[in-house]
Amino acid sequence: MTNRKVLVIGPVNEGALAESYARAFERLGMDVVRFDSERAMLQASRFTGNRILRRALRSFLWDAVNREASAVAEQVQPALIFAVKCTFFHPETVRRIRKSTGVAFVNHYPDHPYIGIRWDPREASAQRRDLIEVFREYSIVWMWEKSLVARLRNDGVEAQYLPFAVDPELFRPQEVGELHDGEGVPCELCNTVHDVAFVATYTRARCDEVAAIRRHKIAIWGNNWPRKWREAGGQHRVHAPVWGKGFAEICTRAHVSLNVLNAENLGGPNMRTFEVPASGGVMLGRYSAAQDEFFPEGEAALYYRSPEEIDEKLDVLLRDRELRARLRKNGARLAAAQTYDVRAAEVLRACGVGFDSGSSR
Repeated sequence: MTNRKVLVIGPVNEGALAESYARAFERLGMDVVRFDSERAMLQASRFTGNRILRRALRSFLWDAVNREASAVAEQVQPALIFAVKCTFFHPETVRRIRKSTGVAFVNHYPDHPYIGIRWDPREASAQRRDLIEVFREYSIVWMWEKSLVARLRNDGVEAQYLPFAVDPELFRPQEVGELHDGEGVPCELCNTVHDVAFVATYTRARCDEVAAIRRHKIAIWGNNWPRKWREAGGQHRVHAPVWGKGFAEICTRAHVSLNVLNAENLGGPNMRTFEVPASGGVMLGRYSAAQDEFFPEGEAALYYRSPEEIDEKLDVLLRDRELRARLRKNGARLAAAQTYDVRAAEVLRACGVGFDSGSSR
């Protein structure tokens, strides 16, 4: 009997990339076993709820999760092991799991592997200094940006390109009544309606770009933004974070949805590149060739080249209802072809694992 088991390792909460892939593999007819690395980390010590203690205990926690993941892999004996990020894995663990199971052990790494270790928990970090050494032990490391693929190959990593995509169960235009071209996002907290929305966790780069917007009020949903922005009546208004379908509803309702690329995104897309248009949103983002490749400028999205241009681009979008309608329609159409079902099928083919192609959406 054909082994159709895929072991997916990573955080598997709603909206997490590992869970989106797990569902995609299931839609392709695979039997998915989930190893929730976040839960395993939290259960390894009663002190992990404290951010400072969790960082201090990182070595102990990583060792514990390495042992547990190894045991699960040997017990499940899957046809493929698919890890998402999983910086806790030690090189010897990856090597041992590949040897004991005899199957492809791959990693989809959604961040920048060369940015070093940062002490600010609000900023992206490689988390370990031997990350490239770990990468060399995987069968394949899937990378979202083409120049990073080339750099990793030069460093002896079996790297391949795999861009982000859309989880169709989460990101699609939401039913919000008789809605045409968005009606703004009604907010009980502010007792107002927001035309321009930005859903993202704070980073310094995002804060600098949003702060450059002077003529428009921006509604933000996310963690760690400046305290003064949480006060009503300011130029920017911060709300509690939202995920999944909550994000999709905001994009559906808002006249414009911002997408600010971090410096670590280089010239590539980020996850929001696909999720905003898939949710029926009008995307205004910083220009990159990769974003324009998937969602052409003026056809499926609008882009700015510097923060100083954002106000001008917002003026254009907010006064042109026909343009917004065209961007919504074309963006949703193009995004519908870029699903994690497509990406998961590519992974299975590359690893020589058979699947039911008729099950793919």
